Amino acid sequence: MTGKHLRLALGALLTSLALVGTSLTTAATAAPAAPSALARTVYYSASGYSAEADQAAQIWNSRVPNLRLVRGGSATIRIAATNGGGSRAYPCGLGCATIYIDNRDVSAGNYALRIVAHEIGHGLGLPDTYNGICSYLMSGGSAGTSCRNVYPNAQEANRVNQLFAGRAVAAVGTPEVYARG
Repeated sequence: MTGKHLRLALGALLTSLALVGTSLTTAATAAPAAPSALARTVYYSASGYSAEADQAAQIWNSRVPNLRLVRGGSATIRIAATNGGGSRAYPCGLGCATIYIDNRDVSAGNYALRIVAHEIGHGLGLPDTYNGICSYLMSGGSAGTSCRNVYPNAQEANRVNQLFAGRAVAAVGTPEVYARG
């Protein structure tokens, strides 16, 4: 093969790879109704609030095509119950957090499933909003004890979907606390 033919073959290969990359990027950024073939799997464990953790995982899975939360494996999201300090998440990167659900928050009337889904949201890269609006999962306890919304709104779900498409990096830092109203 001559140098000219080699350059043409290499050019054709690079063009093909670029087209495949564009197709993959388009598939990852679209909002498909079904789970993406490119979905990232994040494993979780729950030594406390186990049933709520499973429900919260189903909720996030139903709203974020680029994410699959699965119990077991090498869990990078770990959920435990505690008796003090407030419900909180210690994010350690995208898809990684140690979460404590404070039994006192639940005893005070906050909905346990909402707290768990909210704290998992921190492990998925979302910050608190503290805006008091129940339709925002990440408003946490600022929405009051009567709030029973356990679903991320479209903006929250889209942000996590973007993060798991690989276009952004989650911040790692101080714990995110489920603030009581």
